Amino acid sequence: MTKVGLRRDYDLTRRLTRAQTLSLRVRQEPVDDVVTQIRNDLTYLRLHHAVEVIDDLLTDARRRRWTPAKLLAEVLAAEAIATSDRRLQLRLKFAKFPVYRTLEDFDLDFQPSVDRELLTHVATLEFVEQGRSLLFLGQPGCGKTHLAIAIAIRAVEAGYSAYFTNAAQLAVHAGLCLANDETSRVEKTYANPRVLVVDDVGLTPFDRAGVNAMFHVINRRYELGLPTIVTTNRSLTAWPEVFGEPLIAAAILDRLLHGAHVFNIKGPSWRLKEHAGLLTGTG
Repeated sequence: MTKVGLRRDYDLTRRLTRAQTLSLRVRQEPVDDVVTQIRNDLTYLRLHHAVEVIDDLLTDARRRRWTPAKLLAEVLAAEAIATSDRRLQLRLKFAKFPVYRTLEDFDLDFQPSVDRELLTHVATLEFVEQGRSLLFLGQPGCGKTHLAIAIAIRAVEAGYSAYFTNAAQLAVHAGLCLANDETSRVEKTYANPRVLVVDDVGLTPFDRAGVNAMFHVINRRYELGLPTIVTTNRSLTAWPEVFGEPLIAAAILDRLLHGAHVFNIKGPSWRLKEHAGLLTGTG
């Protein structure tokens, strides 16, 4: 064998010996040190939930003989679920819903005038992607707000942003912001959320600033193709009187009704359900 061949064999043997020594060193490294390093790395990466569950996952991995890929998948899944839940809570906090409502809690038998087929369609949230507004008409207590909140919450749970306000609050707050040249605050609060709920339009009258603020918000959302959910106890033909500005009322309705889904609830009040006899004179 030539000197070159001998040198090549020597180098190969030396590299193999070094690799075997390193492999043995890795296998002999204390498990506690490895786990500590994993925790430190997860903390550095701000994967805080993974830090909390890593011990349990490592125990499961040893007991069930998971592959490294399986263990990694479980760690990432745990962190992803925690992140999703945390973001959901943040969206719900931002939305400022006064109560938590679901469509499943709504008694359709008590309000048979609600279009069940349309409600089922709306529950798919297709209206959000299509930018179709929702209008709920009916007397006080008939469930308009319940449905509006329930649908908006479903959108939030699906990953969309939402914001709840009543018409009087919007008129005052947005009106003051616009008067003070704080349009950006109006945009952030009322125009940017993917779904906006405006409750009780017509319950209280608007001043001129409030009318202008309402038009500004509705028009801006229409331009952006974002749906607005509105509840009102006044017929749409009465909106010129509600706003005191027939032309602006017509402009608001024009934008809201374009492609909108309208629920006209003609049933009785939930809140007066237990005292119906007193109101009819039969109790």
